[in-house]
Amino acid sequence: MTSSTLPLAPGTTTVPGTGASAEPTAGYWPWATPTRTPPPGDGWVRGHDPRTVASGRARAQDPDYPEWLNHVRAASACKHPIRLAGQIHVNDADGNRMATIDTEDMPDGAIYTPCGNRRAAVCPSCAEVYRRDTYHLIKAGLQGDRWGLPPLHEHIAIFLTATAPSFGPVHHRVVKVHAADCRKKDGCTCRSSVCHPFGHVCPHGVDLRCGQRHKAGDAHLGQPLCLDCYDHTGQVVWNHEAPELWRRTIQQVDRELRRLGRAHGVELRRRYIKVYEFQVRGVIHYHALIRLDGYNPDCPQAIVPPPRIITRDLFEEAVRAAFVKTAYTSSPHPANGGQGWHIAWGDKGLDLKHVNAPGHEVNLAQITGYIAKYVTKSTEVTGLNLRRVDDLSVEVHGNPGTHLGRLIRACWDLGEHPDYTRLRRWAHQFGYGGHIATKSRAFSVTLGFLRMQRTIWRRTEGHPHTWDDEQTERVIYELGYHATGWITTGDALLANTAAAMARARHQAGLDALADELAAHRTAARPLAA
Repeated sequence: MTSSTLPLAPGTTTVPGTGASAEPTAGYWPWATPTRTPPPGDGWVRGHDPRTVASGRARAQDPDYPEWLNHVRAASACKHPIRLAGQIHVNDADGNRMATIDTEDMPDGAIYTPCGNRRAAVCPSCAEVYRRDTYHLIKAGLQGDRWGLPPLHEHIAIFLTATAPSFGPVHHRVVKVHAADCRKKDGCTCRSSVCHPFGHVCPHGVDLRCGQRHKAGDAHLGQPLCLDCYDHTGQVVWNHEAPELWRRTIQQVDRELRRLGRAHGVELRRRYIKVYEFQVRGVIHYHALIRLDGYNPDCPQAIVPPPRIITRDLFEEAVRAAFVKTAYTSSPHPANGGQGWHIAWGDKGLDLKHVNAPGHEVNLAQITGYIAKYVTKSTEVTGLNLRRVDDLSVEVHGNPGTHLGRLIRACWDLGEHPDYTRLRRWAHQFGYGGHIATKSRAFSVTLGFLRMQRTIWRRTEGHPHTWDDEQTERVIYELGYHATGWITTGDALLANTAAAMARARHQAGLDALADELAAHRTAARPLAA
């Protein structure tokens, strides 16, 4: 049977004169319908336009292609690599110049380095590196026994989520009981409660009720029931003051722990790490891990477990008391009648759980991955992801007819006051300008330490024991910014493809090693009598 006589699937047609099947008609195999079918011979290859194909083919046919691919390997998966130009000088132990390497002699005349952006929406590859570094940083602070940290299995820790107060009723989704196989926040399909079954008519004539059961990802989530009743200025000021509120709160935790220690005749120390996350309504909340340590008067810098007399319940009471007591008034502003705003945590915003406690569901592996994933996120959950806001863009994004537009406009208007100028700088984040993650110095190692370990591993080609700290003083970099991004789209395609293949080989090796270890454990297990 030839191709012209092959039976066609129901609902398909044939191309006149060829007998070949064309696109399926509507209603049959809709998932298989191509989004774009370029005519043959126009230069398109697997969805890539002719210019990309031509630039990639020209690079791959270059005799120096293997050298170029090895040269860009460090930044091959980066979406917006930084190209540096200049010279690299190599000195001997006495400081005499041994060699000078110019980037003009390198492929493309520059050195490629990853952009290092932590946001997955900007560069997924660099964001994944940042997430993994944060994961190991948090794991070391809870488990210890690595990088100079002692074992921490005798220490107690608390995971808490602190949120902002309410600034007005918004559409929300609350699931009281999740299914056993539910993925919780990401893609939850469980039945939610009614949004706002009861309410009244506000002064603006809006009925503050909503009888819907919102699905995950509903566009109405986080939107005020009445846009005019919502306190947009209060929300952006709270975002602006959130870092100061946390600083005062953690100081209050220290005071509560000192009181607790004096009551039991011991000394206590707290170490923490926290990250922030944007809620869909445009306000931030904090996820924090607080670890309780003891104190050794003979070695104040040592990390020792807390005395056994201090239980988890006593530690929890001290932390809760600190969050309840912490509140203050911000700087005065003419928009608030010449007074400041009351800054405090929400009445129902403190969710506190013990880590690795008997009978509790929160364990080390869960909490480490849960916190680490938030360092790659920003305002994407709100539906708006901006760079900076200036005098021109504020007219576009500060639409008074939308919730997010009013938040941006509130930042811009309040930012005219000298004490609130940072609101304009951080208007694209609705007033919040704090770091994505902060920690105590003794909680764990630093991100700089982890990056240095990775640098040593790469420069020694997997033999870190051969590293000499004096090597950093013998190599002098005189490099400057040259450009951002790949030269052509074909270069980006080739580099990212090579990086994807390398990741696949690496994962295949890890899977093979895991299977080998599992088989070894099974073979070593004694047989039942």
